[in-house]
Amino acid sequence: MSEANPKLLTAGEREAGALCAHCSRELQLHDSTALCTSCGAVHHEACWQAGGGCGSYQCARSGTFAKPRPIETIAISHADLAAATPLPPPVQHRTYEPAPEPPPRWNRIALWAFGIAIAGIPLFGLVTGLAAIVVACIALVAHASNRKGMPLAVAAIFIGMLDVVGWSFALYKYYGGSATGVVAMSEFSIDPESLNELPDRISRAMRANVLIQSNFGLGRQGLGSGVILKIQDGSAYIVTNRHVIDEDFSENPSAEVEAPDVAEMADLNVMTVEQSLGPASVEWVAPHGVDLAIIAMPLIGAVDQVREAVWNGDETPHIGDAVFAVGNPHGLGWTHSSGSISQIRRRSQGAFDFRILQSTAPINPGNSGGGLYDADGKLIGINTMTGDKRVAEGLGFAISFPTLLELIPDKFGLRRINSTPVPAKEELPGTQDQTESRDSKVTEEPAE
Repeated sequence: MSEANPKLLTAGEREAGALCAHCSRELQLHDSTALCTSCGAVHHEACWQAGGGCGSYQCARSGTFAKPRPIETIAISHADLAAATPLPPPVQHRTYEPAPEPPPRWNRIALWAFGIAIAGIPLFGLVTGLAAIVVACIALVAHASNRKGMPLAVAAIFIGMLDVVGWSFALYKYYGGSATGVVAMSEFSIDPESLNELPDRISRAMRANVLIQSNFGLGRQGLGSGVILKIQDGSAYIVTNRHVIDEDFSENPSAEVEAPDVAEMADLNVMTVEQSLGPASVEWVAPHGVDLAIIAMPLIGAVDQVREAVWNGDETPHIGDAVFAVGNPHGLGWTHSSGSISQIRRRSQGAFDFRILQSTAPINPGNSGGGLYDADGKLIGINTMTGDKRVAEGLGFAISFPTLLELIPDKFGLRRINSTPVPAKEELPGTQDQTESRDSKVTEEPAE
């Protein structure tokens, strides 16, 4: 036990909370405290006096040991044992099995997408189909592993695409078809009696007119007219507009346009005046992007009713001359319309310059490729375009026929025909007489 004199003081904040080296109890604030001047241990003053000095381990190592503390003894009697309450039995812990996982729930976004896609079938699928595709994509991105509905989202995408494609095709057929005037071939029939007792100048133009239906695929069709220029070896060679048979054709006045592969153009069906229908093939398209083409078809049926058009490439029409057009406006086959030459214009197509005849003869969709004739029934132009009917009337345009004679290759053997007027009610000759009559009018001048 250290015999150093203690430093007596009142416990302050520094000493408060320290353990007494004798009793190991905390010193409280303001307790009477004995501080060992040798080791610095703190004691209750009473414990210092009772222990006879410092009771710290450091002072004990120095050779002075504290007096042994009395050991408190606890005596338990038999009465205490009898009065003791036994401990409760140990708790038996139950073993719990893990709760089963709940069944997967439906992905509500996928359900919405599928519902919208189905609704797009009877409703306006262009909008609902796109909406179904967008919602289905959101459902797939946000899909969790504990959700059902991924197949519905995928199905909604495909159904939405079908909605868009189906409704686009239906609208094209409804609006596009009506705009171009394409109807069934059976609706183009004419009254045969209407062609009887006609002046030869009109009768020949009517019988040289054909109706052309172009099939571009996927329900896309075009309708136009054509003029028979030559009958040889049972086939008719017909002039028409290139845009009637070539869906991709677009006039570009500022550039040279190469002729396309004729084998890749539309499938053509041609109907002649006696209402016989047959296939046709593209034989030639004009260079420089000029809107002209030649097609050929084998003649079937009553070929003696079919005629070749006549023309004179040396004659020049004049402003004010009477003219008439024959064609198939809006599918109304073999329609005659009359007017006059309004103006003679010129047009440049790439490096090529040619004449355009402006007339007041009514021209409509379906007249494209049909003939424009002078008062004597001679072919002077190929109708090709008209003004916007919403803002203009009496504006029809035809490519001057000498333009074709200048561009067409010699292999077609087209020659200028100087036709002379014939009596107004001359009966139609037979095939042999027609050939002799036509040959008598033919000069041997080759095409330009």
